Amino acid sequence: MPIAEYLSKLIVRRAVWLVLCSLALGMFFSEVSLAYLLPLIPVFLVGMMGSAGLMITIKDLFRSGIKPSKISVILASQFIISTSVGFVLALIFFNVISDLPNLALGQVLHGAMPSEQTTPVWIRLAGGNTALGITTLMLSTLASPFVSPVMVLVFAGTWVNLDYIVMFESLLLSVMLPVLIGSFIRSKYNNTMARYDHVFSTTSVLFALPTVAIIGALAASFLSIQQLHIIILAVIASLAHFASTLLIGLVIPKVLRWNALDVPVSIYNLSMKEFTVTLGVIIIAGLDPEVGVPAAIYGIMHMAAAPIIARWLYLARIRKSSAS
Repeated sequence: MPIAEYLSKLIVRRAVWLVLCSLALGMFFSEVSLAYLLPLIPVFLVGMMGSAGLMITIKDLFRSGIKPSKISVILASQFIISTSVGFVLALIFFNVISDLPNLALGQVLHGAMPSEQTTPVWIRLAGGNTALGITTLMLSTLASPFVSPVMVLVFAGTWVNLDYIVMFESLLLSVMLPVLIGSFIRSKYNNTMARYDHVFSTTSVLFALPTVAIIGALAASFLSIQQLHIIILAVIASLAHFASTLLIGLVIPKVLRWNALDVPVSIYNLSMKEFTVTLGVIIIAGLDPEVGVPAAIYGIMHMAAAPIIARWLYLARIRKSSAS
């Protein structure tokens, strides 16, 4: 095996440990991370999205044989329901109980983001429908420049004066465009590019690691300067947001009687939000870094819970199959 391929696969296999190390380093060197890495978030975001686009052709995206109604339900839920839950929690914790408009905006903003780029990995580990997971992830990413600004405008427009045109442009240029360019290149040179899928997976992980460090730095900075009751409110709000989307993601396929393989897709798409996009919007729009604190807390929670949920879903499906 060529050394480059070996290293690529090693990085992907050790991604969880690399993420934990990046998180710890970000927390330990919070001032350095915020000073030097945070301004580079748009670069990391473009790298992640370009890598994602290079792994799937445009034809593959639309020929998976999946019912459009199923995709529509997942996409509508992850944007509308998640943002609505974020709004209710922001209203309670950061408007009624306390007056913290930056955290209120951050809670809504993160809820309006597309799916996190690692969702297909966890769906695969859970034994779920990977084809549906990849399709919903890519369509969620492509839809976000048009949907996310509207969600934030509707739910958080009264709290913070945000330039929604800038938000739209930032999502268009740093999220949608790199995915489309990568997918176009993959479509045109599919046979050649397919040989380097392990490289694209690796670059996606490597571009994500500095973002994880920034998440840790934001969390550490917030813990060091805020009063205890504010920290508790922020943690409870993010925990409630994460738990609510997990539960909704579990209930939807049960109520609609979808195949058991679709359950992980629903759960991960609703509960795992792309915090890199959240931070990218914050930097490009010139917002206070404190707006990213809910994304930081929420992101740490879903990174820690993702492998546990995957294992639980996989074992539950195995037990059900054995019983029948």
